[in-house]
Amino acid sequence: MLYRTSVVLSLLAAVFLDSVLFARLNIMGIRPDCMLALTVSLGVLLGQREGMLVGLLGGLLMDVLFGRAVGLGAMAYMLAGVAGGAFYKKFYADNIIIPSVTAAVCALIKEHLMAVTVLLQGGRFSYLEMFFAYMLPCALLTGGLCALMHLLLKPTLQRQVKKHYDRNAGGIR
Repeated sequence: MLYRTSVVLSLLAAVFLDSVLFARLNIMGIRPDCMLALTVSLGVLLGQREGMLVGLLGGLLMDVLFGRAVGLGAMAYMLAGVAGGAFYKKFYADNIIIPSVTAAVCALIKEHLMAVTVLLQGGRFSYLEMFFAYMLPCALLTGGLCALMHLLLKPTLQRQVKKHYDRNAGGIR
């Protein structure tokens, strides 16, 4: 129960960071995607199912509050949680590079999905200019933020999840 409270508080903090802090503190319009970084990190730490649920809930929250197309961001965040969860309990998932690279790749995929949506709605832009001026730097910042989040969340969540499972295993015997 306690780790679920931590996850909900982390989601609310990510919404705050994305909507308030990084909206004001960005460099030339480039900002990291805190919700995506959180979703990937939680997927690596808690597994695919939890990563998918966190991504879906966080994405729906972001879409309802700030999005133009409800469900599009939720789908991207949900897939990011599944991608992060693919590394759950793998011997190399303890390496900080795994969640960072996964978050950066997921950010690139999400930005491409959003670009395709803009094109389908009649928008026009130079793909190469957008890729190098916004998509790539955003992905790199998101990967770096994911590394920081992973370092902060890992010790806390691992202790809480271990206590949760130890308590439940003790009650079954």
